[in-house]
Amino acid sequence: MTSEQTTPRSITVVGLGYVGLPLALAFAKEFSTFGLDVDASRVNELLAGNDRNREVPEAEITASSVSFTSDESCIADAEFIVVTVPTPVLDDHTPDLSLLESASTTIGAQLRNRTAGLNAPIIVFESTTYPGCTEGFCGPIIERESDLKSGEGFFLGYSPERTNFGDQEHTLETVIKVVSGQTPEVAAIVADVYGRIAKAGTHLATDIKTAEASKVIENVQRDLNIALFNELAMIFDRMDIRSADAFDAAATKWNFHRYQPGLVGGHCIPVDPYYLTYAASQLGFDARIVLAGREVNESVAEFTAGKISTLLGEAGADSAEASVLMLGLTFKPNVSDIRNSKALMLADLLVQRHSSVDVYEPVGLIPQDMDTSYNVIDDPFASEKTYDVVVLAVPHDTLLAHKSNIGDLVKPGGLVVDLGSALDRTEIESTSRTYWSL
Repeated sequence: MTSEQTTPRSITVVGLGYVGLPLALAFAKEFSTFGLDVDASRVNELLAGNDRNREVPEAEITASSVSFTSDESCIADAEFIVVTVPTPVLDDHTPDLSLLESASTTIGAQLRNRTAGLNAPIIVFESTTYPGCTEGFCGPIIERESDLKSGEGFFLGYSPERTNFGDQEHTLETVIKVVSGQTPEVAAIVADVYGRIAKAGTHLATDIKTAEASKVIENVQRDLNIALFNELAMIFDRMDIRSADAFDAAATKWNFHRYQPGLVGGHCIPVDPYYLTYAASQLGFDARIVLAGREVNESVAEFTAGKISTLLGEAGADSAEASVLMLGLTFKPNVSDIRNSKALMLADLLVQRHSSVDVYEPVGLIPQDMDTSYNVIDDPFASEKTYDVVVLAVPHDTLLAHKSNIGDLVKPGGLVVDLGSALDRTEIESTSRTYWSL
């Protein structure tokens, strides 16, 4: 095997989830591309044009030249390998590197079967992780399994994903792609490869660790900013000030940066900060501000559930006997994924406090065998049933299409909870119903 590097003619994408599928489809417009996923059912769905995440249209998948497969042998002679597996956290908030470990192990094992004489492959990781993980964790695993030396028998790179689920504006083609490589020559090739699909351009980071750091702080910053606004909303609530009104006024200043308080779920913002705090703790540093932001955002569901009980009590209602309808269950508006959704946490907290809790989720994919203590219902706008409390937890566009009718789902004198400040407070209060938002 030679260590000479040239621009690859083919790409192999490992992992076909939210990040990997759009990436493989984009690469296939410029290169011969394999899309590998260990989940054979996922591969079969994609071969039929079905994206279970509802992010990519069927026509785009079926029209693509991507070779979807669950056969790991496609790695053996690959020239350019991109790893896009998830990086969640464990229950103790430490990084769960099991999928990175598995992918690295598979890649290393397959490289043992590589055809003699081929150039050393470039292996680029996109999975969000802590600075140093690509070279300090993944690289040694590949070395062990392949019996090759990193920087000679294979080369590493890192290009952090910037996928924003449900966002049709900020895509692979329209955002700048950060790239990096183990050597200047490899970094240049990584930049060239990604430059073919990232039409907005690429930014060459100083090194792999810097590229890893750039990714994790993107979501740390967002988490902290949202935490600030969540904390402000909690303070203003105690002062009988509607936070949205205060934010509207403050936003008239040219350098005020506004964020929306609310539930912070998903696979990025509530997860990635723990990768940085873990790495900091390994160096003996306590990242207090980062962890404080996490604590605030994790408390929003509990705060909201408690506030609903308080408002019902102030209205003279029996909170325990109240009927509740929650609208939306996914981790953010207009996406189908309910995994790691704080709306799920809120629904469970409401069940503990109230006699009847119905949930309507028009966008999300709720598994039929999912064990819930609340009732998942069909379209409430097609029913005459009314509730003591309606919570607009996730303002999907499909729900906002009925925004003028949401108040009609609430009994006279009942409560409308608007976590995203998406509804017209005056309109709701004019119908003798109580309105509350974060």
